[in-house]
Amino acid sequence: MNDIWHFLREFESKELVKRFIKKKYDYGLNTSKALEITSAFTQGREYFSSCLKADISVRPLLQYYGIVALSRGLILIMNKEARENNITPSHGLKIKNWNDVNKSGKIEDVILRSSKGTFTELISVTENKSYFRAGSSGINWHVKFDIPDNEFEFSLKEISFCFPDLDMSVKSWLDVEVPYRVFNNLKLNGNKIELEIQGKCNPELLDQIFPATYFNNLEIVERNHTCIVKIDSDQFPNLAQKWVSAFQVIGDPCVVPPFRKGVYINDISTMYAASFIFGTISRYYPTTWSNINKGINNDSVLPFALNLMDFLQDKYPKIVLDFIESPYEFEKK
Repeated sequence: MNDIWHFLREFESKELVKRFIKKKYDYGLNTSKALEITSAFTQGREYFSSCLKADISVRPLLQYYGIVALSRGLILIMNKEARENNITPSHGLKIKNWNDVNKSGKIEDVILRSSKGTFTELISVTENKSYFRAGSSGINWHVKFDIPDNEFEFSLKEISFCFPDLDMSVKSWLDVEVPYRVFNNLKLNGNKIELEIQGKCNPELLDQIFPATYFNNLEIVERNHTCIVKIDSDQFPNLAQKWVSAFQVIGDPCVVPPFRKGVYINDISTMYAASFIFGTISRYYPTTWSNINKGINNDSVLPFALNLMDFLQDKYPKIVLDFIESPYEFEKK
């Protein structure tokens, strides 16, 4: 287990949970809800711990159950009215097109449809906000997207582009250049958006990140190994955290392609959704998952799936703690 659990273990003590809620939110928490929070975090830790020791046949499922437990614990902390008996017991996601995917073997074409449940409650309680380590090892920036309707759709391929740290795995799996770029600055002026993007201009890649469907009057100027991209749109660019840069502990914000129909979900929710897909496949379609992990059929996705699980094992507890510790000083100004 990583060092984050040293901090999250504090939420396995009902007295410490009561003290935390009193200091942070200035209200007294009753013992029964405190125990609900501690139970969620204890269960989450045990699932994550079991995931490390488990056979590949059940590892995605155990990790997903751990992610659900931590998510429910976070919801209980951040929503004063939330209780075990009124949080929707549904996962909040379902795979829409499994029969088509099963025939084609193209796991990347899995389409998720959202519904009322933990997934949408997680988006709501976090205000669909992503925190960023922008050229920093600590959180120093955030962006808040509009909260989407309860029912919307998106694909695994779209999700995979939201994990810049896994770009090499995605490239090997899909045999495509992953469309993302680190950016240095983002300026807003009404509907005018200007980004300073690292690296030389690649029009084909930038067309994927800023599709004409959503972004009008795209203007690109190359300047000293950076691209100045100017767009005129009501649509905000889709952003994701790159956790590790050349300096290892320093993160970078990245711009990535928008989801279909302009829906955006924050980083914690893309992690939840990615884990749901592989957890669901291993649980309900074990033959497909067995064929993948034994190299029988469609195993090109396996390195990505394994690296994704390693990534989630490390980052999901951390991102939960990020929200527990919020708001940050820059948000209070």
